[in-house]
Amino acid sequence: MDNISVEIEVSARHIHLSRDDYNFLFGEDSDFKIVKQLSQEGEFATDKKVKVIGPEGSIEARFLGPFRKKTQLELSTTDCFEIGISAPYAIEVSEEAAEIKLAGKEAEIRRNCAIIARRHLHCNPKEAKKHNFTPGQLLDLTIKTERGGVIYSDVVVRIADHYRMRVHLDTDEGNAAGITEQSKGILTLEK
Repeated sequence: MDNISVEIEVSARHIHLSRDDYNFLFGEDSDFKIVKQLSQEGEFATDKKVKVIGPEGSIEARFLGPFRKKTQLELSTTDCFEIGISAPYAIEVSEEAAEIKLAGKEAEIRRNCAIIARRHLHCNPKEAKKHNFTPGQLLDLTIKTERGGVIYSDVVVRIADHYRMRVHLDTDEGNAAGITEQSKGILTLEK
């Protein structure tokens, strides 16, 4: 595999909600407004925020649409430390996800839905074929910024029809590397 230049996006804390959990938190008649289209086709940020309540504090997480089958809260390690929880490093929510209390305008619920999202590459099948990527494949990402160079290993390949080729890092990883809005990196196969 040749070195592949890729755009890098920093993904701040956010929550994906199931329709049922959204209705419970905000009310069945509650509408949301789209405040920003995201780089992945069909995905968007809304005006709704959920209060995330841990044993040592609370923070807010923006609801990103569209609705998902399962509610998934994506935090950074710093976020987890701030609210006093330990969340697994995962690509998506599973039974190992940390339990957390979520509060909306109408109600509060407890869900095992908190994770620290693993760094990952979004790409569509055409891009995957061009670069010989397979789902779950692990890549290295080399980043050079004003702060110097950083290599992140274990970047997980995710493939879906609506994806555009972008690497997603959480805020801790992005800040450590000195990522700006226009940052790019180089992908290579893990050795």
